[in-house]
Amino acid sequence: MEQVVRSSAARPLRAYLNPIAMLRGLWSHRELIWQLAKRDIEGRYRAARLGLLWAILTPLCLLAIYTFVFAVVFQFRWSDDPNVHETRGEFALTLFCGMLLYTLFAEVVNRAPVMIISNPNYVKKVVFPLESFVVSGLLSALINMMIGYGVWMAGWLAIERCLPPWTIVWMPVVILPVCLVTAGISWVLASIGVFIRDVGHAVGLATQVLFFATPIFYSLQRVPERWRRVLEINPLTHAVEDMRRVMMWDGIGAAPQPEWSWWIATMAASTIVALLGYAFFMKSKRAFADVI
Repeated sequence: MEQVVRSSAARPLRAYLNPIAMLRGLWSHRELIWQLAKRDIEGRYRAARLGLLWAILTPLCLLAIYTFVFAVVFQFRWSDDPNVHETRGEFALTLFCGMLLYTLFAEVVNRAPVMIISNPNYVKKVVFPLESFVVSGLLSALINMMIGYGVWMAGWLAIERCLPPWTIVWMPVVILPVCLVTAGISWVLASIGVFIRDVGHAVGLATQVLFFATPIFYSLQRVPERWRRVLEINPLTHAVEDMRRVMMWDGIGAAPQPEWSWWIATMAASTIVALLGYAFFMKSKRAFADVI
């Protein structure tokens, strides 16, 4: 593992609020981050008989359950036009778009409170860039998301019998602000989790609430106006809408690109969250060894 020497003198908070310095520091640990992500994925499925196949079976099972509940039991539809024929397969594909993005966020955030306390040897015995744990966790979640995307692609080809719309090339752009806000929140939670051990329970509850407060199995346009403004505060709301837009809805009446006004606003806010979370973690990590 790579080792980095920390300065004995505490750096001022503003020193960590430079985005270029943050990126340069993380990039210098890129090999370590990749090794941690690789170890995480291998460790997660090594003991399982089905191995990496669980990364495919788990989202498929959840997708089947949600499709049955919302498409069959509650008769939810994405289109308000009664003349538009929407199959359950198309409903499932649309639902899966939102699930992919939400799972990316929830997987990292739920693990964040124990990322440091579950690796005490790196805190106490080795001079180690602890901030790399969050980035490696995010990279691991992105790899799982790409596996889920492969499942979605297979479903699309089987149901639609054609290639997906060209607007799918915008998917990395849609994911970028979600990655930034996920990293920022996770750095804060990873730091707090060292000092307050039961924060993980609160995070688990919060992500469950966020799942229903994110338009994953319903369209934002169907939400009453007064509640829609509340849901728009959620950083995942417009990202999920854009995800569906670029992956599926490039036809008549649907914008072929992300909603750029919201994307720019979300990108700016997510960058601030990432910088503040990184700065908070870097300032507080000097006290980790005294607590663990």
